[in-house]
Amino acid sequence: MNTPELSVIVPARDAAQFIGQTLESIRGQRFENWGCIVVDDGSSDHTPAVVRRIVEKDSRFTLIQQSCGGLSLARNRGFLESIPASKYVSFMDAADVWEPNALAILVERLELHPEAVGAHGLAELIDREGRPVNPGTLSALGRRRLGYRNGRIQEWPVCEATVFETLIWTDSLFAPGLLVARRTAFEKAGIYDQELQECEHWDMALRLSRLGPIEFLDQVLLYHRRCVVSGFAMRNSDSWGVRLLHRKIFSSRENTLQQQLMLKEGWRAWQRFKIEEKWGKAVASCLRGAPLEGLTAGWQLPLHAMEYVCGSPALLGI
Repeated sequence: MNTPELSVIVPARDAAQFIGQTLESIRGQRFENWGCIVVDDGSSDHTPAVVRRIVEKDSRFTLIQQSCGGLSLARNRGFLESIPASKYVSFMDAADVWEPNALAILVERLELHPEAVGAHGLAELIDREGRPVNPGTLSALGRRRLGYRNGRIQEWPVCEATVFETLIWTDSLFAPGLLVARRTAFEKAGIYDQELQECEHWDMALRLSRLGPIEFLDQVLLYHRRCVVSGFAMRNSDSWGVRLLHRKIFSSRENTLQQQLMLKEGWRAWQRFKIEEKWGKAVASCLRGAPLEGLTAGWQLPLHAMEYVCGSPALLGI
Protein backbone atom coordinates (compact mmCIF):
# COMPACT_ATOMS: atom_id res chain seq x y z
CA MET A 1 0.00 0.00 0.00
CA ASN A 2 1.36 3.44 -0.96
CA THR A 3 2.12 5.96 1.78
CA PRO A 4 -0.57 8.68 1.77
CA GLU A 5 0.81 12.03 0.67
CA LEU A 6 -1.75 13.87 2.80
CA SER A 7 -3.23 13.06 6.22
CA VAL A 8 -6.74 14.31 6.99
CA ILE A 9 -7.82 14.44 10.65
CA VAL A 10 -11.54 14.62 11.50
CA PRO A 11 -12.45 15.00 15.20
CA ALA A 12 -16.09 14.12 15.88
CA ARG A 13 -18.51 14.05 18.78
CA ASP A 14 -22.23 13.38 18.30
CA ALA A 15 -21.89 14.17 14.59
CA ALA A 16 -23.88 11.23 13.19
CA GLN A 17 -26.26 13.48 11.25
CA PHE A 18 -23.52 15.08 9.18
CA ILE A 19 -20.28 13.11 9.31
CA GLY A 20 -21.31 10.78 6.51
CA GLN A 21 -21.55 13.75 4.14
CA THR A 22 -18.21 15.07 5.38
CA LEU A 23 -16.41 11.78 4.79
CA GLU A 24 -18.05 11.27 1.40
CA SER A 25 -16.75 14.71 0.37
CA ILE A 26 -13.27 13.46 1.29
CA ARG A 27 -13.80 10.24 -0.67
CA GLY A 28 -14.86 12.28 -3.68
CA GLN A 29 -11.67 14.34 -3.87
CA ARG A 30 -9.93 14.53 -7.23
CA PHE A 31 -6.67 14.27 -5.26
CA GLU A 32 -6.77 10.63 -4.14
CA ASN A 33 -3.48 10.01 -2.32
CA TRP A 34 -4.71 10.69 1.21
CA GLY A 35 -5.40 8.85 4.44
CA CYS A 36 -8.10 9.98 6.86
CA ILE A 37 -8.26 9.41 10.61
CA VAL A 38 -11.59 10.02 12.33
CA VAL A 39 -11.25 10.50 16.09
CA ASP A 40 -14.55 9.86 17.85
CA ASP A 41 -14.41 11.93 21.03
CA GLY A 42 -16.84 9.99 23.22
CA SER A 43 -19.98 10.30 21.07
CA SER A 44 -23.29 9.34 22.67
CA ASP A 45 -25.03 8.90 19.30
CA HIS A 46 -24.24 6.48 16.46
CA THR A 47 -21.32 8.46 15.00
CA PRO A 48 -18.93 5.45 15.27
CA ALA A 49 -21.39 3.23 13.39
CA VAL A 50 -21.65 5.74 10.54
CA VAL A 51 -17.87 5.96 10.30
CA ARG A 52 -17.43 2.16 10.40
CA ARG A 53 -19.72 1.75 7.40
CA ILE A 54 -17.48 4.09 5.41
CA VAL A 55 -14.30 2.41 6.70
CA GLU A 56 -15.65 -0.89 5.34
CA LYS A 57 -16.05 0.70 1.90
CA ASP A 58 -12.73 2.58 1.83
CA SER A 59 -9.56 1.40 3.58
CA ARG A 60 -8.09 4.91 3.46
CA PHE A 61 -10.25 5.73 6.51
CA THR A 62 -9.35 4.79 10.08
CA LEU A 63 -11.57 5.15 13.16
CA ILE A 64 -10.11 5.87 16.60
CA GLN A 65 -12.35 6.09 19.66
CA GLN A 66 -11.58 7.83 22.93
CA SER A 67 -13.45 9.20 25.93
CA CYS A 68 -14.48 12.87 25.85
CA GLY A 69 -11.30 14.91 25.83
CA GLY A 70 -12.18 17.95 23.78
CA LEU A 71 -11.62 19.16 20.25
CA SER A 72 -7.92 19.96 20.54
CA LEU A 73 -7.09 16.65 22.21
CA ALA A 74 -8.95 14.77 19.46
CA ARG A 75 -7.07 16.67 16.75
CA ASN A 76 -3.75 16.02 18.46
CA ARG A 77 -4.55 12.33 18.87
CA GLY A 78 -5.40 12.05 15.19
CA PHE A 79 -2.19 13.75 14.14
CA LEU A 80 -0.05 11.53 16.38
CA GLU A 81 -1.77 8.44 14.94
CA SER A 82 -1.32 9.57 11.33
CA ILE A 83 1.50 8.31 9.11
CA PRO A 84 4.69 10.31 9.83
CA ALA A 85 5.84 10.00 6.22
CA SER A 86 2.86 11.96 4.87
CA LYS A 87 3.88 15.27 3.32
CA TYR A 88 0.81 17.35 4.13
CA VAL A 89 -1.86 17.52 6.83
CA SER A 90 -5.35 19.00 7.06
CA PHE A 91 -7.95 19.07 9.83
CA MET A 92 -11.64 18.91 8.94
CA ASP A 93 -14.69 19.73 11.06
CA ALA A 94 -17.15 16.83 11.26
CA ALA A 95 -19.99 18.73 9.56
CA ASP A 96 -18.14 20.60 6.81
CA VAL A 97 -17.92 19.62 3.14
CA TRP A 98 -15.10 20.07 0.64
CA GLU A 99 -15.45 20.94 -3.02
CA PRO A 100 -14.28 17.90 -5.08
CA ASN A 101 -11.15 19.72 -6.27
CA ALA A 102 -10.23 21.33 -2.91
CA LEU A 103 -7.26 19.14 -1.99
CA ALA A 104 -5.92 19.02 -5.54
CA ILE A 105 -5.90 22.82 -5.76
CA LEU A 106 -4.29 23.35 -2.35
CA VAL A 107 -1.62 20.69 -2.83
CA GLU A 108 -0.80 22.00 -6.30
CA ARG A 109 -0.36 25.51 -4.87
CA LEU A 110 2.03 24.19 -2.23
CA GLU A 111 4.04 22.34 -4.85
CA LEU A 112 4.42 25.60 -6.78
CA HIS A 113 5.48 27.55 -3.66
CA PRO A 114 8.04 25.56 -1.64
CA GLU A 115 8.60 28.55 0.66
CA ALA A 116 4.98 28.41 1.89
CA VAL A 117 4.06 26.49 5.06
CA GLY A 118 0.46 26.02 3.93
CA ALA A 119 -2.28 27.05 1.53
CA HIS A 120 -5.91 28.04 2.10
CA GLY A 121 -9.01 29.13 0.24
CA LEU A 122 -12.46 30.51 1.05
CA ALA A 123 -15.67 29.09 2.50
CA GLU A 124 -19.41 29.59 2.23
CA LEU A 125 -22.07 28.85 4.85
CA ILE A 126 -24.62 26.04 4.55
CA ASP A 127 -27.43 25.09 6.91
CA ARG A 128 -28.24 21.72 8.49
CA GLU A 129 -29.81 20.53 5.22
CA GLY A 130 -26.83 21.66 3.15
CA ARG A 131 -28.61 24.67 1.66
CA PRO A 132 -26.66 27.92 1.08
CA VAL A 133 -26.93 30.58 3.79
CA ASN A 134 -26.38 34.19 2.64
CA PRO A 135 -24.28 33.21 -0.41
CA GLY A 136 -21.20 35.35 -0.87
CA THR A 137 -21.16 36.74 2.66
CA LEU A 138 -18.69 34.37 4.32
CA SER A 139 -16.35 34.26 1.32
CA ALA A 140 -16.30 38.08 1.26
CA LEU A 141 -15.34 38.14 4.94
CA GLY A 142 -12.58 35.61 4.35
CA ARG A 143 -11.31 37.58 1.36
CA ARG A 144 -11.12 40.78 3.43
CA ARG A 145 -7.87 40.03 5.21
CA LEU A 146 -6.82 43.02 7.29
CA GLY A 147 -3.11 43.43 7.90
CA TYR A 148 -0.61 45.89 9.34
CA ARG A 149 1.59 47.63 6.80
CA ASN A 150 3.17 51.09 6.54
CA GLY A 151 1.88 52.18 9.93
CA ARG A 152 -1.79 51.35 9.44
CA ILE A 153 -4.33 48.54 9.14
CA GLN A 154 -5.32 47.92 5.53
CA GLU A 155 -6.90 45.28 3.34
CA TRP A 156 -4.41 42.73 2.05
CA PRO A 157 -4.23 42.27 -1.76
CA VAL A 158 -5.75 38.99 -2.96
CA CYS A 159 -2.55 38.30 -4.91
CA GLU A 160 -0.50 38.11 -1.69
CA ALA A 161 -0.13 35.25 0.78
CA THR A 162 -1.67 35.27 4.25
CA VAL A 163 1.03 36.12 6.79
CA PHE A 164 1.46 36.75 10.51
CA GLU A 165 0.76 40.47 9.96
CA THR A 166 -2.76 39.65 8.73
CA LEU A 167 -3.71 36.64 10.84
CA ILE A 168 -3.12 38.42 14.13
CA TRP A 169 -6.06 40.74 13.36
CA THR A 170 -8.48 38.65 11.29
CA ASP A 171 -9.24 34.93 11.54
CA SER A 172 -9.38 34.18 7.82
CA LEU A 173 -8.69 30.47 8.51
CA PHE A 174 -11.59 30.07 10.96
CA ALA A 175 -12.53 26.60 9.63
CA PRO A 176 -9.71 24.01 9.82
CA GLY A 177 -10.68 22.47 6.48
CA LEU A 178 -9.70 25.68 4.70
CA LEU A 179 -6.03 24.90 5.27
CA VAL A 180 -3.59 22.29 4.01
CA ALA A 181 -0.22 22.60 5.79
CA ARG A 182 3.15 20.98 5.35
CA ARG A 183 3.57 18.31 7.99
CA THR A 184 7.09 19.53 8.80
CA ALA A 185 5.72 23.02 9.52
CA PHE A 186 2.97 21.64 11.74
CA GLU A 187 5.52 19.61 13.69
CA LYS A 188 7.64 22.74 14.24
CA ALA A 189 4.62 24.82 15.26
CA GLY A 190 3.56 22.26 17.86
CA ILE A 191 0.28 20.53 18.63
CA TYR A 192 -3.05 22.25 19.31
CA ASP A 193 -3.20 24.12 22.62
CA GLN A 194 -5.57 22.07 24.77
CA GLU A 195 -5.97 24.91 27.29
CA LEU A 196 -7.73 27.17 24.79
CA GLN A 197 -11.51 26.74 24.86
CA GLU A 198 -11.96 28.61 21.59
CA CYS A 199 -9.78 30.11 18.86
CA GLU A 200 -7.56 27.00 19.04
CA HIS A 201 -7.27 26.73 15.25
CA TRP A 202 -6.62 30.46 14.91
CA ASP A 203 -3.80 29.99 17.41
CA MET A 204 -2.42 27.13 15.33
CA ALA A 205 -2.61 29.17 12.12
CA LEU A 206 -0.75 32.03 13.80
CA ARG A 207 2.00 29.71 14.99
CA LEU A 208 2.32 28.31 11.47
CA SER A 209 2.50 31.81 10.00
CA ARG A 210 5.50 32.59 12.21
CA LEU A 211 7.36 29.98 10.15
CA GLY A 212 6.44 31.26 6.69
CA PRO A 213 3.67 32.49 4.37
CA ILE A 214 0.36 30.68 3.85
CA GLU A 215 -0.65 30.83 0.20
CA PHE A 216 -4.11 32.33 -0.41
CA LEU A 217 -6.47 31.15 -3.14
CA ASP A 218 -9.39 33.42 -3.97
CA GLN A 219 -11.71 30.47 -4.48
CA VAL A 220 -14.46 28.76 -2.46
CA LEU A 221 -13.19 25.30 -1.50
CA LEU A 222 -15.22 24.53 1.63
CA TYR A 223 -18.83 24.64 2.82
CA HIS A 224 -19.02 25.38 6.53
CA ARG A 225 -22.14 24.10 8.24
CA ARG A 226 -23.65 26.46 10.78
CA CYS A 227 -24.61 24.05 13.54
CA VAL A 228 -23.50 22.79 16.94
CA VAL A 229 -20.90 20.27 15.76
CA SER A 230 -18.95 22.74 13.63
CA GLY A 231 -16.74 25.62 14.68
CA PHE A 232 -17.74 29.26 14.87
CA ALA A 233 -17.77 31.21 11.61
CA MET A 234 -15.69 34.41 11.73
CA ARG A 235 -15.48 35.14 15.46
CA ASN A 236 -16.17 38.58 16.92
CA SER A 237 -12.80 40.30 17.14
CA ASP A 238 -13.75 41.76 20.54
CA SER A 239 -14.81 38.49 22.20
CA TRP A 240 -13.16 37.25 25.38
CA GLY A 241 -11.68 34.25 23.57
CA VAL A 242 -10.03 36.47 20.97
CA ARG A 243 -8.62 38.71 23.69
CA LEU A 244 -7.15 35.68 25.46
CA LEU A 245 -5.57 34.59 22.19
CA HIS A 246 -4.08 38.04 21.61
CA ARG A 247 -2.68 38.00 25.12
CA LYS A 248 -1.03 34.64 24.46
CA ILE A 249 0.45 35.67 21.10
CA PHE A 250 1.72 39.04 22.33
CA SER A 251 3.54 37.47 25.30
CA SER A 252 4.97 34.50 23.36
CA ARG A 253 8.73 34.01 23.37
CA GLU A 254 8.41 32.57 19.87
CA ASN A 255 7.97 36.04 18.37
CA THR A 256 10.99 37.35 16.50
CA LEU A 257 12.22 40.88 17.21
CA GLN A 258 10.56 42.02 14.00
CA GLN A 259 7.27 40.41 15.04
CA GLN A 260 7.48 41.97 18.50
CA LEU A 261 7.89 45.41 16.93
CA MET A 262 5.03 44.78 14.50
CA LEU A 263 2.74 43.68 17.33
CA LYS A 264 3.51 46.78 19.38
CA GLU A 265 2.99 49.18 16.49
CA GLY A 266 0.17 47.16 14.97
CA TRP A 267 -1.82 47.03 18.20
CA ARG A 268 -2.18 50.81 18.29
CA ALA A 269 -3.02 50.86 14.58
CA TRP A 270 -5.65 48.17 15.20
CA GLN A 271 -7.23 50.18 18.02
CA ARG A 272 -7.33 53.27 15.79
CA PHE A 273 -8.97 51.18 13.09
CA LYS A 274 -11.60 49.83 15.52
CA ILE A 275 -12.29 53.30 16.94
CA GLU A 276 -12.83 54.76 13.47
CA GLU A 277 -14.97 51.79 12.41
CA LYS A 278 -17.21 51.80 15.49
CA TRP A 279 -17.47 55.57 15.67
CA GLY A 280 -18.59 55.61 12.04
CA LYS A 281 -21.24 52.96 12.72
CA ALA A 282 -22.46 54.77 15.83
CA VAL A 283 -22.81 58.11 14.03
CA ALA A 284 -24.53 56.53 11.03
CA SER A 285 -27.03 54.75 13.30
CA CYS A 286 -27.87 57.94 15.17
CA LEU A 287 -28.31 59.90 11.95
CA ARG A 288 -30.87 57.43 10.68
CA GLY A 289 -32.81 57.58 13.94
CA ALA A 290 -31.55 54.39 15.61
CA PRO A 291 -29.79 55.58 18.79
CA LEU A 292 -29.84 52.13 20.42
CA GLU A 293 -27.91 50.71 17.47
CA GLY A 294 -25.50 53.60 17.85
CA LEU A 295 -25.01 52.82 21.52
CA THR A 296 -24.40 49.14 20.72
CA ALA A 297 -21.81 50.07 18.10
CA GLY A 298 -20.01 52.59 20.29
CA TRP A 299 -20.02 51.22 23.83
CA GLN A 300 -16.52 49.74 23.49
CA LEU A 301 -14.90 52.95 22.25
CA PRO A 302 -13.42 53.83 25.70
CA LEU A 303 -11.88 50.34 25.95
CA HIS A 304 -10.23 50.69 22.54
CA ALA A 305 -8.94 54.13 23.52
CA MET A 306 -7.37 52.76 26.72
CA GLU A 307 -5.83 49.81 24.88
CA TYR A 308 -4.40 52.25 22.35
CA VAL A 309 -2.66 54.06 25.20
CA CYS A 310 -1.37 50.78 26.70
CA GLY A 311 0.01 49.58 23.37
CA SER A 312 -0.80 45.92 24.14
CA PRO A 313 -3.68 43.75 25.44
CA ALA A 314 -2.61 44.59 29.01
CA LEU A 315 -6.12 45.46 30.21
CA LEU A 316 -7.05 41.79 30.37
CA GLY A 317 -5.42 41.57 33.77
CA ILE A 318 -4.14 38.02 33.22
